[in-house]
Amino acid sequence: MKKLFTLLVVLLFSAVGHAKYYKAVLYMQDGTNKTGLAELVDMEDSKVYFKSNEEAKTEKISSTDLTRIVYTYDTGQIVTMDYLYLTSENIFSKKISKSKKKKWFTILYSKDFKIGRIDDKGSHGPNNFRAASSSYFFEKNGSDQLVFGFNSLGSITKSYGTDARIKKMAKETFVDCPKLIEAVEKETFTLDTALNQMIAIFATIKCN
Repeated sequence: MKKLFTLLVVLLFSAVGHAKYYKAVLYMQDGTNKTGLAELVDMEDSKVYFKSNEEAKTEKISSTDLTRIVYTYDTGQIVTMDYLYLTSENIFSKKISKSKKKKWFTILYSKDFKIGRIDDKGSHGPNNFRAASSSYFFEKNGSDQLVFGFNSLGSITKSYGTDARIKKMAKETFVDCPKLIEAVEKETFTLDTALNQMIAIFATIKCN
């Protein structure tokens, strides 16, 4: 039993010591950049693990000191993560509120408007099963927040129909852009097409 425990500890520290780093550019709050290697961040991460090169000592950089991380994967794929507030509606009270702390979003679209995604890996514990899901958020570019629009899987989808939820989000988020609200109202959003529909609207509608 003792040998098994020792083996598990060794494997754990081995996994931590060999965490995957990707080429990355870190955009700091003070306007400067750091270029090097960084671990991928999750939504709630308060620190980013960064090093200037493979041989350099790892730095722990507070997420609050950052605005964005741009990763380049080994395949050449570029992924942008922005650190923003999350605004959503309480399921029970229906009150809309902004998170107290910022979250890391994967940015899917960023021109006049911005679309971000947060992935939930779910939980498969015997007493705590939760399906994996992805949630999509929208706002005008330059805002410090993204507003919940719809969820791809899990219980939130049952509580908020995709079409109704997106239309409500648009009315609340883009109140100063009637043309965009009108364009959203004309659509019928389904789970499989909602993201592309919103991208198409953002690409054609201009708000003053």
